[in-house]
Amino acid sequence: MTKNSVPTSVSEQILEQLSLAVILIDQQGKVMFANQHAVMLFGLGRKKLIEQNLLDCPVHHTFPIHLLEQLWETEQPFSDHNVEWVFIDGRHVITEVNADLAMLNQEAVCLLQLRTNDSLRKLNQENTQKHHISASRHLIRGLAHEIKNPLGGIRGAAQLLSRSLPSEDLKEYTQMIIEQSDRLRDLVDRLLGPNTPPKRVATNIHSVLERIYNLVRVEAPEQMLFERDYDPSLPATVLDPNQIEQAILNVVQNGVQALRDFQPSDANFSPKLTIQTRYVGAKVLHGVRFKKVLKVSIIDNGPGVSEELKGTLFYPMITNKSDGNGLGLSISQTLIDQHQGQIELESWPGQTEFTIYLPVIEAQ
Repeated sequence: MTKNSVPTSVSEQILEQLSLAVILIDQQGKVMFANQHAVMLFGLGRKKLIEQNLLDCPVHHTFPIHLLEQLWETEQPFSDHNVEWVFIDGRHVITEVNADLAMLNQEAVCLLQLRTNDSLRKLNQENTQKHHISASRHLIRGLAHEIKNPLGGIRGAAQLLSRSLPSEDLKEYTQMIIEQSDRLRDLVDRLLGPNTPPKRVATNIHSVLERIYNLVRVEAPEQMLFERDYDPSLPATVLDPNQIEQAILNVVQNGVQALRDFQPSDANFSPKLTIQTRYVGAKVLHGVRFKKVLKVSIIDNGPGVSEELKGTLFYPMITNKSDGNGLGLSISQTLIDQHQGQIELESWPGQTEFTIYLPVIEAQ
């Protein structure tokens, strides 16, 4: 096998025709061979890819380096079914990786096989997430109703007790009970979620986004940059503008909060949040194929969402904020679901992108 040359042997010709990426690397991580599928995956020319350190090619990855080190030491092959790659052209790809040792010219090399499984992963993740979120919502709603009933009795008893107390100092305690009962009632109402059906009217999504932009920029830090990247050709669609505003506002505020709390090591870091709209065309949402779909993306350049939170971020009461209650994104998903839409998350250090898909429903 010669470097930087078109494969000539039968084995190399077969490798070129495989529908998965095949890469050989030496113990220093340098690429010795990459088939055409690997070249396409990494978005580099073959000559540029060869002799590079494989893990220097992407701008971010979750490749299990410790398992690779063990492979050289113990000759124990390994697999990882969820390796993320973010490339310089902005592509975010999930692959299954299988690694084993091979002999080439009496020298041990690592044989890597990479197969993209992004579509299957997203489908499985979406189905699992739907099941878990549905179960958790039923549980929380049941608990909320159980809490709300005695809460009304506590508040009523405190009001009656307050009328019979002779001292204003003592009445302060009953007032505290009433105020805290009201606070818990408001929390329970939020746990129960939206209780009114959508009031749908033909709406331009940009009018909703402009209201959100005007709301958040007033409260955001001065150094934070906002970019509005709108597709002006998007058609109007029938939706509840107030509910969609609340859903997207929760996501935008989440991004602003993440940027506000972020403490980067780079002194020249500029926090930036982008609101972007695009026309998708045909897409399947919740098992239904819609001919026209809008896409709203909320993108920030903050620290990214931790791996521990990614799978549960839309669950009620899940948050990593000390002052948060974990209801904002759960409510957003509920509101978007009511509009037959879908919300997705992709995140890595330096970029978090929430994507909201909404079907175009034409006015009758």
